[in-house]
Amino acid sequence: MYGSAAPSIGLVIGSFAAVPYVHLHLEARRRFYPHVPALVCDDGSRFERELAGVCQEYGAAFARNPARLRRTVGDMSAYVRGLDWAMESGIEILVKMSRRFIPLHDWTAGLSRLAIGSGMATFSQSCDHFNFGFRTECIGFHANTWRVSGALARMREQVERNEPVFVEGFIHQLARRIAAEHASSAAREYTREHPRPPDRDGYAPWEIMPDRRTTARADLLWHDCDDPVDYWQAAAAYGLPYALEEFADANQSCGLGEP
Repeated sequence: MYGSAAPSIGLVIGSFAAVPYVHLHLEARRRFYPHVPALVCDDGSRFERELAGVCQEYGAAFARNPARLRRTVGDMSAYVRGLDWAMESGIEILVKMSRRFIPLHDWTAGLSRLAIGSGMATFSQSCDHFNFGFRTECIGFHANTWRVSGALARMREQVERNEPVFVEGFIHQLARRIAAEHASSAAREYTREHPRPPDRDGYAPWEIMPDRRTTARADLLWHDCDDPVDYWQAAAAYGLPYALEEFADANQSCGLGEP
């Protein structure tokens, strides 16, 4: 399923506005994993020019929905755009991260080991604090499996209908179907050797995320365990020109947006 011990990895960042957060995300990428190509997907915010400029500065691709989609559909559109981009670019593993999920370390070797060792097509984590069996603030996909299984087509249909959905549950169900109907022999063996509870099945647990969303780590920023001041301090340490107040509202006065 994977062509080598170091499968190619790409990153899609799903966002709405959040220029300071996206800038910090791309600066962290430049410092810790610059070899990973990146795509930023904005859900039709009025900050197209600013986001496109930051992406150009960091050599990242940029895509924008022509208009803002309904809540949760904008998030789903980043999956679709990201998987299309991965297939066009020859990327084996697509990682989707939310705009405020910002690793401050190189996570790529760990993901490669997990992918090769498990043979699985999906990489996620659970949360013991909120009792979530599947999370999407950071998730990995074997891009071609998600395409040939029809899972990408299902996501595309949801976006084209502009119909809101509980994203974690929707993606988890697709991951379960892939694990049941399209698993490699290595994935089937991994599943037998690493049985999972029924609400936490269909994926390989990726330890880039703690198993509690509220657990802070020094090498990771996430809004369930970090405050705007933590993002601002990281940005200031990297020399980015933002005031603390600019991290207070990720949506930049544009109303509600995706996480």
